[in-house]
Amino acid sequence: MTRCLRPAVFGIAGASVLAVGGCASGPVPAPDIVTLLPYNGEWVLEAADREPVGLQFASRDGYGFTAVTTQRFGAVMAVRAERFRLEVSDSIFRLSSDQPAFSAAIPLDGTPIEVLGEDGEVQQSLTLTWRAGTPVVRRRIPSVGWVSDRFELTRDGALVLTRTGGMRNSGGRVVEATQVRSFVYTRVADS
Repeated sequence: MTRCLRPAVFGIAGASVLAVGGCASGPVPAPDIVTLLPYNGEWVLEAADREPVGLQFASRDGYGFTAVTTQRFGAVMAVRAERFRLEVSDSIFRLSSDQPAFSAAIPLDGTPIEVLGEDGEVQQSLTLTWRAGTPVVRRRIPSVGWVSDRFELTRDGALVLTRTGGMRNSGGRVVEATQVRSFVYTRVADS
């Protein structure tokens, strides 16, 4: 009987160590400010990336999407700056553009900020996270889903914004987009 219990005990102990390690890991810290300085400057969208923004979703559990959810999600998804200024300091990731819905000052430490509507209700909650040292702005839309923008510098000096999202279907499940959209920005020469 102890032969049967021994593998089970080791399996439970191993799972416990993994669970504790996963819980203790917490959010990924921001990279050193020196590595973020190349993001600073003014960026302009390349002409080839000026087509409308959209994603496709496949809800495979038999539930569709309500018109209200689709409309609210689409409004956030469609926001794209033709030109913006990015300023990264030791505490803030700031996007400034002529598109108010794209502009934001988000704390580097992952503290979320809320965007209120005219009625005082939370329209979005923005959080900055890090994936392999690359900044990711996640916009959570209450009861609707999320839109995520990853900002990645390329070796040739371009800035690639990769957008994806997840939308809540009428069954309450968040369904992720079946593809991502990428937009290439080039640095304005005098910035």
